[in-house]
Amino acid sequence: SLAGLYYMVKCYRIKARPFWNHWQVATAFGGSALSLGALVVGGVAMATLAYAGASVLNVATVCTAVLCLGMLIEGIGHTAHSRAMGAAEHEGGASYYIQTTTFGKTYVLRNTLLGLNLLLAFGLVISMLAFNGVSIYALLGLALVGATLIATSVMGRALFYVLVIPTTMPGAFFWKNKGFEEHARDIGLANMPQVGVAPLRH
Repeated sequence: SLAGLYYMVKCYRIKARPFWNHWQVATAFGGSALSLGALVVGGVAMATLAYAGASVLNVATVCTAVLCLGMLIEGIGHTAHSRAMGAAEHEGGASYYIQTTTFGKTYVLRNTLLGLNLLLAFGLVISMLAFNGVSIYALLGLALVGATLIATSVMGRALFYVLVIPTTMPGAFFWKNKGFEEHARDIGLANMPQVGVAPLRH
């Protein structure tokens, strides 16, 4: 599993996809593996233990803690990625611009839900340890955490794939790409109106 995850990250981190060529890809995949994996394992194990009449406290606590770790890792990656792409002068910067404008509401919603979900899950871990049990309210909270996690994961994957602007794409998106603007002016490409880069007049 770790080898597969490693090579999947290496697959996405290529120069032709500047928006993906950041270590955040590893935190996104690794964090998702932890959080979604804990959700599946926890759901199956808790249902099995409950059916057998056994305590679900240990499984619920451990799986929720691992889920928290996964969301925390993913959140750290998102924060670093936004800072890097926000200051970038390549297609990754253009992708980030689209992410915060055209898809701005989805982007903010995903980040907000991820943060709130992390706080809720962490609170549930603390409450289960403090009360040494899993109440009906804790189960409802875990169900809410699971549903929100799935929603943020779907939104995250959509943003991950829809926003990439490759350098190799014919007619690639160059707006807000300062590096391309300077290059276009240097070689005279800015003199062509269809390029969309205003040539310097002074």
